[in-house]
Amino acid sequence: MSDPDGLLDDLDADILDALARTWAAVDPPPADLDERVSFALRLADLDVEAARLQHDALVGSGARAAEQARTITFDCDLLSLMVSVLPGDDGVRVDGWLAPPAPLRVELRTAAAGPDGQDVVHTTQADQAGRFVFTGIPHGLAQLLVHGAGLRTVVTPGIVL
Repeated sequence: MSDPDGLLDDLDADILDALARTWAAVDPPPADLDERVSFALRLADLDVEAARLQHDALVGSGARAAEQARTITFDCDLLSLMVSVLPGDDGVRVDGWLAPPAPLRVELRTAAAGPDGQDVVHTTQADQAGRFVFTGIPHGLAQLLVHGAGLRTVVTPGIVL
């Protein structure tokens, strides 16, 4: 900075512009960053327990790539949640298990998939063994929420299905 008062001059602005162009070329932000941030902020008003991503793996269940399931595990102090995501012709199938097992309400929220551009929420009930299923879910950004009597809502980070 050549200005003794600490203000930026034209040279400083040129240097910062060059630096911004370099970062944009080397490490650009994801194209859907604004959608991801907006999706996450829509839950900002809820009192939730955030589950952490523990494991995300592609598991081959057949010779063809279309038969590969993705297994994702989340956990928090209240529970653990494992889901298996299997692609299909009509979207994806999400099979899930809660531990400890309990018949809790599970929501799968997908970003801006509704006709009015709003999030779509798919809801199901886990059985006594903690198992639940969603079918025909569109590809894209999604998030799971688990609700139960006396249990703070558990929310996973957004994942791409």
